[in-house]
Amino acid sequence: MYITTGKNYKERYTPMVGQVKKDIMDYLTIARPLLLNKRSHEYFFVAYTGQKMGHQSIYDRVKDLLKKANIDKPVGMHGLRHSIATHLLHQGMKLTDIARFLGHATLESTKIYTHIEAQTNIDNNPKKDTK
Repeated sequence: MYITTGKNYKERYTPMVGQVKKDIMDYLTIARPLLLNKRSHEYFFVAYTGQKMGHQSIYDRVKDLLKKANIDKPVGMHGLRHSIATHLLHQGMKLTDIARFLGHATLESTKIYTHIEAQTNIDNNPKKDTK
């Protein structure tokens, strides 16, 4: 998915496959129009009232999902972003692609997000266990 008006007006690509892609498409074509009830809104996520979904509402939803998944850790939105970036790296995504996904202007920011030491080769995939 190509995001044209992200945070700070940055453009970025967001990988979406399988069930996530289906769920987002269902939201866009079915749920969101029902919530908006023939009104328009520039925000992607809207609440039951048809108004923009605020940061606290999104955070509360994430907390509910964590509880349903039996994850008992304090997780904020920024920490979730770090976790996603680190997970993508461990799954073999190149650091340059993660930087583009996060909308980072420099790879140094991405290295911090993924907890990589400065000597890491930028285009190097994580080494797989060969045992």
